[in-house]
Amino acid sequence: MKKFIFIAILANLFYSCQNLNTLVNNNTMPQGYETALNMQVEKEKELPQESFYLSDSGIAYFLDMVSGNIKNNVTRTHMEGNAFDLYLGEYIALPTTAYNVSVIASPKSKSYEAFIRGGVFYFRSLYQGKYGFSLEKYGEPAETIVINNKSRYQISAFDLNNLVMANAEEKDLGKLQNSVQAFKILFPDNSKMKDVSMALFNQAVINNDKQLVINESNFLDENFDLTSEEKIRVILGKEETLQNDYALPKKYLSFKTNSPELNEVIKNDIIKRGRPTLEELDFMEECYANVPTRELADTLGAFYFRSGNISKGTHYSENKFGILPKALKEKMTGSFNQRYEEQKETSTEESEESLVVGSDFENLLRNGIDYYGTESYAEAILVLEKAKAQITGDSKEAQDVYYLLGNSYYLTNSLEKAQGNFEKISKDNAKYPEVLYKLGDIQFKNGNKSKAERIFGEVSENYPQTVWGRRSIIYLRRLK
Repeated sequence: MKKFIFIAILANLFYSCQNLNTLVNNNTMPQGYETALNMQVEKEKELPQESFYLSDSGIAYFLDMVSGNIKNNVTRTHMEGNAFDLYLGEYIALPTTAYNVSVIASPKSKSYEAFIRGGVFYFRSLYQGKYGFSLEKYGEPAETIVINNKSRYQISAFDLNNLVMANAEEKDLGKLQNSVQAFKILFPDNSKMKDVSMALFNQAVINNDKQLVINESNFLDENFDLTSEEKIRVILGKEETLQNDYALPKKYLSFKTNSPELNEVIKNDIIKRGRPTLEELDFMEECYANVPTRELADTLGAFYFRSGNISKGTHYSENKFGILPKALKEKMTGSFNQRYEEQKETSTEESEESLVVGSDFENLLRNGIDYYGTESYAEAILVLEKAKAQITGDSKEAQDVYYLLGNSYYLTNSLEKAQGNFEKISKDNAKYPEVLYKLGDIQFKNGNKSKAERIFGEVSENYPQTVWGRRSIIYLRRLK
């Protein structure tokens, strides 16, 4: 067990080192490097691989050997050459006049130490595979170094995977930890890696090993595109072992692309933990917009009150005349984005007459909508003011800018600027009742009670069936 813990700590250490994707796989390798990476190791620099009896005790011995290389800083020094063999966990030291080193290829693990110190290039990694580096020199062509980092012992991926599965069948967490860690070190690019890690995660849940559950779930989330079923397994495993002490990764919170089953599990998980992040609250808003219920509205209200957002907490907690609160997520982001895309597709003639100029207007408006939807009002104001500066007439897009700017200023208590933008909203705009209500609120806050009463009277009289008409009636009663 101690061997595994030490190796696991080292693995995390290596993952924090500089790392880049294998450029060969991304088809972005600089010209000439692909040939350089095929350099063969000279015979005198080749390191043999010994035969190995694969067993639980054998894997423990292998991990002990690798950890010994790390702890003892075992180093191989070569005075010349470009292609080398190296055993896992060892340093290679190469004298050089280079001033900079950059990676040109690495295994999928992308985890290693590579640096120049005192005129010597050093490299070390736990992970088996071919690594390529470019050493840049003053006034000379860059030099390519290729290192074949390999195990001292001959171990096949097929046989080691079978041992992992046998350990999983035995439900022996200690043996499984060792065999899975060995698999990660020896075969970082292997297609079975996700299954191997998932087997260890499942056993860690059964054994209630909290730290291992955290480590393996992080490894799975960071390195693989999990299916909905696999994400559900990870969430339920965290629920069982970590109780409420975790948050879900952002990549899990894609409501529109998730399966309905995954969305339901995520929703229930967030409710159970009771302390959602901002991203999780945004997910809950999407759940409510999709299927609004009284129970979910009350939950959202409680979450927002707990986070200090009194405005949203009040909105979702209202239960007047049995009518469910309107989904703010839909109002703030969905409707704007959807309508903006529809207008863009169908308004060729309209766009010519919209009098909106500036090639970056669309990006500014879209960014403003995104910032507004996440309640980043300062950022929304910044980009929307730039969009507003490009408006020379009236249009549907211009109306969106005025509304979003007005609300951003209103919600940050810049009432004069909010009023200036709200007053540009036309009466045929669907948002007009809301805007008129807020203009009344601004008048009242500015001490103009009579103007506020007149505006609230207009809203309640002309728009009695809207939420703003009903709120105006309530506001008028408060003013009496």
